[in-house]
Amino acid sequence: MGLVDVTVLAAVQGAAQALPISATGHGAAARLWLSAADGDAWVLAAQALAAAAALALAVRQRLLRALGEGARALARPSLFRASPPARDAAGLALGAAVSLIVAAALRPYVAPWRDAPLAVGLGLLATGAALASTALAPRRDGRDETDAPSIAGALVAGAAHGIAALPGASRVGAALVVLLWLGVRPARAVELALALSLPALLVSGLAEARAFHGPAPDAGAVALGLLAAFVSAAAAASALRALAERRRVGALSLWVVPLGLAMVAYARALPGVA
Repeated sequence: MGLVDVTVLAAVQGAAQALPISATGHGAAARLWLSAADGDAWVLAAQALAAAAALALAVRQRLLRALGEGARALARPSLFRASPPARDAAGLALGAAVSLIVAAALRPYVAPWRDAPLAVGLGLLATGAALASTALAPRRDGRDETDAPSIAGALVAGAAHGIAALPGASRVGAALVVLLWLGVRPARAVELALALSLPALLVSGLAEARAFHGPAPDAGAVALGLLAAFVSAAAAASALRALAERRRVGALSLWVVPLGLAMVAYARALPGVA
């Protein structure tokens, strides 16, 4: 791919990793127009690792506190009950583990459909419906909202995050929708959903890098892709936090649903590409 295509694809993928609008869906749509080939695995590896760095930066304070208290709680298990950051660590660890296991189990069935317009379109429509449903989520007052889900809630969020490896689904979106319906404070739900995505992004980036076989990519293109993915993911994470605080996450369905309909229409209009 040329530099412009690399920049556009990396920026789109970076933003879609942070926003609940489906990285797989936007990646498939972009590849239809940019003609990215499987040999461009290094692009996917670069954008996944850059997006992971941007998300880690966005949730760094909560993440560092959780890691610190989680490490202390390993020696003093009572902290898992008494310390909110230690509970965060436990919930994130369990949720991430469930997510990775579910995604790994689905991978053989998902891979053949990764770029199928019909599968991607249907996934986008489901994602849009889930986002729109947050407008109906119970709005508890500040005293009834919680800063973290229970362990059972974290496991459910992790399972949803893993299932969202399906084409057109959003991993951040799946976890975020579950957390909002569980009554987690919107800003905290965003932080937890983004943090839950870090292990998946790191695994994805490293897997793509290991799978790359071919001529060494252009260093300038790699650097440009990394920068575009990092900047777009960081900006998108900030935008998502602002939307969640205003309880406007459902507004993103106004973008996701039309894109899903367009992908379905594309699949039906061109027999053989579904």
